[in-house]
Amino acid sequence: MSNHIINKMKSYNSILKFSSLLILGVAAVLDACQPDQGGSLGNPPKADFASTVGSNGYSVVLVNKSAGPNIAYWAIPGINLGFSDLKGDTIKLNFTFPGTYEVKMRAFGQGGVDSTKQMVTTTQADPSACDPTKALGFIASCTVKTWKLMPAAGAYQVGPNPNDGSWWSNGAGDVSARACEFDDEYKFTFNAAGTFVYNSHGDFFGDGYMGDNTSSCQPESNFTTTQKPWGSGTFKFSVIPGGGINKLGQLKLIGLGAHMGLQKVTEKGEISSGPVSAITYDILSMTQNSGGDVLVLGANFGGGWWTFTFKSF
Repeated sequence: MSNHIINKMKSYNSILKFSSLLILGVAAVLDACQPDQGGSLGNPPKADFASTVGSNGYSVVLVNKSAGPNIAYWAIPGINLGFSDLKGDTIKLNFTFPGTYEVKMRAFGQGGVDSTKQMVTTTQADPSACDPTKALGFIASCTVKTWKLMPAAGAYQVGPNPNDGSWWSNGAGDVSARACEFDDEYKFTFNAAGTFVYNSHGDFFGDGYMGDNTSSCQPESNFTTTQKPWGSGTFKFSVIPGGGINKLGQLKLIGLGAHMGLQKVTEKGEISSGPVSAITYDILSMTQNSGGDVLVLGANFGGGWWTFTFKSF
């Protein structure tokens, strides 16, 4: 599979994104820097922001108040959102659960970087957070929801666009040939911790780069030391509201080895050398169905898209 894909895909050396949005933002700021006549880039911004909790007790608005031209990045560890997830002068969020949360902000300016933080307290739960029309509710329900790869041709595919398998797509026969992959379970719990559990049932499909490097089902004991985090485990997840190509949000899986679909696929490209600490997928579509809901995720690696289709059970 890998050789077939590689022959049709552009060189990753020319299409890989920067390693994070944070680095991209820094590069943009530095590129625009114009030293004054004395050769100085000026003083760094003084980071400051205002936070306002709505009258409903769960909506929060964060506003960048930093002095001077700057780009603001935000992190809220308590809801599993990092600096690469939230960018801009105004951030609007609904907090799912009441509590006191640390909000961090970094202001990047021509003269450097400054940071600050505040504690924000919400008093009410978002009553519509687990509504199935919203990304979090669709993915995790109001309790627990488990997903598997759709047992059909095209469950995973890669091409220049989302939902495009023109470079490669699995066939119907792969459902049985890769049975050890199609029985994997991805379980999301609707809780404050954002718990995500991956259950491989003790095996995996080697795909030419894992275990003994054959394209066959193998026991997890065949994983190398580096590959072991790709096995069954408990991780975290978060939903980034409004993000992604379709503005339906993004699903971020957090923890070394956390993934859905093929292990090597990330938004930074195919990384077969070993697991990464987080992967962010665009939510391409969410379809409610009495026979099992359908979730389509995409990984945009810059020069193309991997698309994965999952069904709940």
